[in-house]
Amino acid sequence: MNRLDPGLRLGRRAFLGSLIAGGVLLRPRALIAAVPEAGRMEFDILREGSSIGRHSLWFRRDGPLLRVDIDIEIDIYLAFFRVFSYRHRNSEVWKADRLVSLETETDDDGEPYRVSAWAVPDGLRVEGSGGDYLAPAGTIPTSYWNMRTVRQSLLLDTQRGGLLDVRVATLGQERLTSGQAARRYQVSGDLDLELWYSPAGEWLKIAFEARGAEISYARLSGGARSETTG
Repeated sequence: MNRLDPGLRLGRRAFLGSLIAGGVLLRPRALIAAVPEAGRMEFDILREGSSIGRHSLWFRRDGPLLRVDIDIEIDIYLAFFRVFSYRHRNSEVWKADRLVSLETETDDDGEPYRVSAWAVPDGLRVEGSGGDYLAPAGTIPTSYWNMRTVRQSLLLDTQRGGLLDVRVATLGQERLTSGQAARRYQVSGDLDLELWYSPAGEWLKIAFEARGAEISYARLSGGARSETTG
């Protein structure tokens, strides 16, 4: 992968510094609503109904910035032998409703990936397995906690770094087993999955197929699962 030269690196640091120092934090409702009051989300990852891992998110205010750290760990065993493992670390920084920077590391069953992205005046500079390029300024990563995900036609792949063309359809309201109302969305195109959000915009669930198996998330709250019925 081609790396940017030191001059561009310096420009990146200077621009990030100006974002941190400049102005007051705008508080767009969509972004604020997506952050849980406890500052943390945790999901049980299920494969055909059996737990195979955890997906955890931590949210922290840092002056005008919102920092989001994401940790995904998956292990699949067959007769006590581990046959598949997945590790993903993701650190995002947001200012107002814009992604300021993104750093990810992934170990996909022994295959390593890295992605770096940072805001520049004319967009979002991205380095990853998908190449080095300039993405539109409003690009959202595939971390899914931000409900603006379902209003996008382009998403940034947090594992490989490419841009994904997507279409989103609203499937309607559902009631979770916890009693909480949720709105369900179908994402198609370069992705094939479904997402659930609360009426306020908080991420509740995701479901998709991977390697011929159904994968779904159960939101953990006080040790109890929150899933859709049916």
